[in-house]
Amino acid sequence: MKVTAEQLHRKWNSIDYYNGGYIQVETKHFLEWYVGYEKIDQKTLLLLTEKEPELLPTSKSIVVSKGFRTDGRWSLSLVLMRAEQESVFETLCADIIAYSQTAENETSALLLTAKRYKQWNKLLEYQRKNLMDESSRKGLLGELIYLFDVISSGYPVMLAIQGWVGPEGADQDFIYSDGWYEIKAIGISVVSVTISSLEQLSNYDPGELVVMYLEKCAPERIGAISLGEQVDNVLSQVVGDPDALSLLESKLAKYGYIDLPEYREQKYIFSGKVRYQVDADFPRLTADTVPSQVISAQYTISLVGIEDWQLED
Repeated sequence: MKVTAEQLHRKWNSIDYYNGGYIQVETKHFLEWYVGYEKIDQKTLLLLTEKEPELLPTSKSIVVSKGFRTDGRWSLSLVLMRAEQESVFETLCADIIAYSQTAENETSALLLTAKRYKQWNKLLEYQRKNLMDESSRKGLLGELIYLFDVISSGYPVMLAIQGWVGPEGADQDFIYSDGWYEIKAIGISVVSVTISSLEQLSNYDPGELVVMYLEKCAPERIGAISLGEQVDNVLSQVVGDPDALSLLESKLAKYGYIDLPEYREQKYIFSGKVRYQVDADFPRLTADTVPSQVISAQYTISLVGIEDWQLED
């Protein structure tokens, strides 16, 4: 039976942490798993194994330690240091247990545990407190569809991924030698897009606003795709380039993505994109066009109102 974050949450809540102690996680596994508290407010995941585990990296969020026990077994503990990341830590723990559950023996289970933890550790480095919300998932899906198309067009793989600068906190999502591209993922019936800052369309080099039409749909719909499946599609394009693969995985982590069942359950139908040329006459707000007293703004652009700037594909 697959362990869930909700089950672990209930186990932690059932512990009288003032008296200490751990509760075993009942699951078919080559490793023994326990939940408990290192201190009153420090949730801990503990595994016991006959073989010596790899000492995994400690981060600002999770302290990892291992030890040799008097009963001849090894222990490895993950201690949460940031209470605000409690929800994502519970998901991390359940996911690591489930991920390593597919192992064929104890050695393989330890290797899978280490591999999965390192993926999560990258994610937590960027201070993610929760899983991505629906808006973020849809936005990432739109950007990955665009990135997939860029690579499929023959653009060099490494340059394509390096140009995906949105995860780095850049004002635009993609910047290439021929211009910049801001991606907006919206439903088919939506008639406007929201620009989140004065900087988002303020680049005066050639650029485009690209509207990607994505709609939630039933899983069985023909042509439907999930966020996780689109990640797989892009990964398949870079698998032959280890450096590009590492960079892509790093950018996905910065965005807040890790391969979880939640990101594969919801399906979307992509019905196409519309491109708009952002030139000197394009209707936009920038720091140069608003009073100096206005230091930030969010605004909405009517898609009907910018039909004159629409480009042909």
